[in-house]
Amino acid sequence: MLVQSGAQRPIGLYEPLLTKFLDARDELASDGHVALLIDSPGGLAEVAYRLARVLQRDGGFTVVIPRYAKSAATLLSLGATRALMGEDAEIGPLDAQLWDEEREEPGSALNEVQALEQLHSVALQHLDQTMVTMVGATHKKTDVLLPIAAKFVSDMMCPMLNKIDAVHYAKQARILAVAQHYAVRLLLLAGAPEERANKIADWLVNRYPEHGFVIDRQEVESGGFLPLVDATDSLNERVKAVERALLASRITAFGRLKEE
Repeated sequence: MLVQSGAQRPIGLYEPLLTKFLDARDELASDGHVALLIDSPGGLAEVAYRLARVLQRDGGFTVVIPRYAKSAATLLSLGATRALMGEDAEIGPLDAQLWDEEREEPGSALNEVQALEQLHSVALQHLDQTMVTMVGATHKKTDVLLPIAAKFVSDMMCPMLNKIDAVHYAKQARILAVAQHYAVRLLLLAGAPEERANKIADWLVNRYPEHGFVIDRQEVESGGFLPLVDATDSLNERVKAVERALLASRITAFGRLKEE
């Protein structure tokens, strides 16, 4: 069981948490299939992948998400053979949060990669609009006007494109690619068909506009992102009780969940 809540310095999906699971590996293996409760904003993709593989090799796991499992926690959830989500629970895009040295705050790899994609889209739109305007005004052939329109758009976009660090962009794109490859592997090992695994991984990495985007239970079900199961009323009430407990406290915890 993993619980991650509102402490100032949460455990999250980082090396110390992985170490705790590895230390308890013999005990986990003896239990066989386990239920893993996740309430986490994320962490490192590598740690999420390694943790999911530990649980898969030791008998598999059912993921329980009362509130949220975002970013790397979403990646971890993809390795489950079954999933149970609270009514208002959410997952998120497979984005990486990196420390921005200049701004001294976390930054999103997804935001930076999509910024270039957006500039590319804008450039094409301006080229189309410029060609339509020039053809209508001059009635000249497109092969004559296209080089002129292309240079006009290029001169307009260059100041923005010149601000992009190509090496930094490649690094950010590579980080997102790593998350996507990890997602495909976990989904395949959890039993998903290859075509579906690739589709889900691509969707979670590339189809959402920002790191914090909410993917609610209904969207998870319609998109087939997790192998959701229909819980009994009794089990749903227990998940709600866990959610209320998490909302009422500011804790960071790792361990077994016991009913008294």
